[in-house]
Amino acid sequence: MYLVIKNGYVFDPMNGIDGEKMDIFVKDGKIVEELSSNELKDAKVIDATNKTVMPGGVDSHTHVAGPKVTHGRLMCPELQHKHIVKKTEITHSGSGNIVPSSYAMGYKYTIMGYTTVCEAATPPMLAKHTHEELKHVPILNKCAYLMLGNNWFVMRYLKEGDIEKTAAYVAWMLKTHKCFGIKCVNPAGVENWGWGLNIYSLDEPNLHFEVTPREIIRGLAEVNEMLGYPMSIHVHANGLGHPGNWEIARETLTVPKDIKPNQKVEIEEEIKTKVPYEREQSIYLTHVQFNAFGGTSWKDFESGTKGIIDYVNKSKHVVIDSGCVIFGRTICMTGDGPNLYDLAVLTGEKWSNDDVELECGSGIVPIIYKKKNGVHSVQWAMGLELLLGVKDPWKVVMTTDSPMGVHSQTIQKLSHG
Repeated sequence: MYLVIKNGYVFDPMNGIDGEKMDIFVKDGKIVEELSSNELKDAKVIDATNKTVMPGGVDSHTHVAGPKVTHGRLMCPELQHKHIVKKTEITHSGSGNIVPSSYAMGYKYTIMGYTTVCEAATPPMLAKHTHEELKHVPILNKCAYLMLGNNWFVMRYLKEGDIEKTAAYVAWMLKTHKCFGIKCVNPAGVENWGWGLNIYSLDEPNLHFEVTPREIIRGLAEVNEMLGYPMSIHVHANGLGHPGNWEIARETLTVPKDIKPNQKVEIEEEIKTKVPYEREQSIYLTHVQFNAFGGTSWKDFESGTKGIIDYVNKSKHVVIDSGCVIFGRTICMTGDGPNLYDLAVLTGEKWSNDDVELECGSGIVPIIYKKKNGVHSVQWAMGLELLLGVKDPWKVVMTTDSPMGVHSQTIQKLSHG
């Protein structure tokens, strides 16, 4: 198959192309420098005059499939049946504007310019559910992260100091459940939530296992590099959603700073000289906006992004995503059960909680982000601060932790032009 995208304004930061008007040639699904005269005769031509041509978007932290997503749809049926996506000659029908059904999820992401989505929180015992849904999300490339930060076997092996047994277990788990990387949600804290408790510092041991968040984060970071996985550990820090949590978030970034990345991904020989292919990061801190709260209570709540931005700017071992919020109604869903219980108490909204035996947990709470709410307005600004304050664009990814921070009408407008 041959394709020519003509006369577009091309943006490709990896190759230093910044708005140049040029043609893009595609051969058998890969971009090439040129096509032969015979190939050009058979090529499909797309006229991109006065349009932007850029790489497809990658949402490195989103919730598009799995038990939390399905339960979120069930909790708010009014957000499904009031928003119908009609069948066409080339697309399936669907429903939902905040948490669309599987087919609609793929269409909406594609229309927004995305080509890859990463399901951010997969419970091992329920991984089949996740993969079944991902199979029905069309067009996009997809992967899933496996939640291991409160896994009983991981915590036990780390407490015993047996890093090799931890690595063997993690390797088996990722292979068995067909996931792309290690996810760590409120390490040690979600396990405490089974007894109505939480964790409030990196060095506080949890019940029964008596292992700390610091030990779990560092242990999984070491395991990740022992196994040579392509991405660094994906960490949802302790204290999410609480004033003053920016300090524990920054401290979390320091935990694996001396662990040398060990990426063993094969890169095609012809591009080795053109792009950096060795991963420098040993930790990915996700939806940082929710972990960058300043102040000591909701009365003196403020942005705490500066302390995190300053650390990211001076550190090579860190990558973050923003976790921006957009005003309007949405559904918060996360593997951090105690956090969403606190949110439900704060807002008075309906609440769902689940504990996955021996592995992890989750919570779901609908919410409306309001412009007139001082906290919500500061959160909106904090997402922009993180995106604009980090000097190296390769260290920060734009996300909304969808559907956590996504406004339904924004999705509707983007999906329908």
